[in-house]
Amino acid sequence: MGGATAVQGQALIIEDSETQAKFIGRMIERESWKFTIAKSMEAAYFYLKQGPCHFILLDVFLGEGKTLPSIPRIRGLAPHSSIAVMTAGSREEALEETLKAARESQADFVLQKPFDPTQLSGILNEVAKDKKLGRRRPHALVVDDCRFIRHMAVGALADKGYRVSEAKTMEEALASLDIAHVDIVVTDIFMPGMGGIEGTRIIKTNWPRVKVVAMSAGLDARMTPSKALMAARVTGADADIPKPFEADTLVSIVDRLVG
Repeated sequence: MGGATAVQGQALIIEDSETQAKFIGRMIERESWKFTIAKSMEAAYFYLKQGPCHFILLDVFLGEGKTLPSIPRIRGLAPHSSIAVMTAGSREEALEETLKAARESQADFVLQKPFDPTQLSGILNEVAKDKKLGRRRPHALVVDDCRFIRHMAVGALADKGYRVSEAKTMEEALASLDIAHVDIVVTDIFMPGMGGIEGTRIIKTNWPRVKVVAMSAGLDARMTPSKALMAARVTGADADIPKPFEADTLVSIVDRLVG
């Protein structure tokens, strides 16, 4: 007979709906995590003072009050914990407002209700990696319609110890909940749709602390790589890199900006 599955960590669910909290708790248990439920912020603070907690799921609203302003105090009580913000996001503008607030409060993850076990499992896997390292890994987002470049950049940054997300277009990147908690965006300039220049402007307008690295091979004979990257700099990119490039060169730039 096999031994019992080892407990992966301790989670705290801050949710005033007991039904929803227990439902989320069952999903957490399936991933071999333990959990505690707090129906109020005061109860959450009490539990965080009692012992180690590796993962905190925080509902955006408890009763009639917003909880995101409580994140700094949570960080103080559990500095090494990963925090996932849960939001109903029933209206597009409400979701966008929550994403901006989550970015400003430095939440690590955003989950839009209702979410499924696969989404939560993916987050718990990332939290487990941070727990093993004893620190939060910086989160990089790579945006490029070229599969080869995208996978090369993702692999190089992941090997260096970054948590990495990817998107094929800037529209996909901005629509993803991942945009709410990235530390740095590595983006191509010329892609189908919006492209990297306008995307950089949007990122810097909404999340000015997020670093942006622009990549470009130019646009045929119409624009050289240097002119394209100069345009990205004007829009707000913090660094640029002409294509083709070596993976080590990209990692060095990202390290410098995030470091």
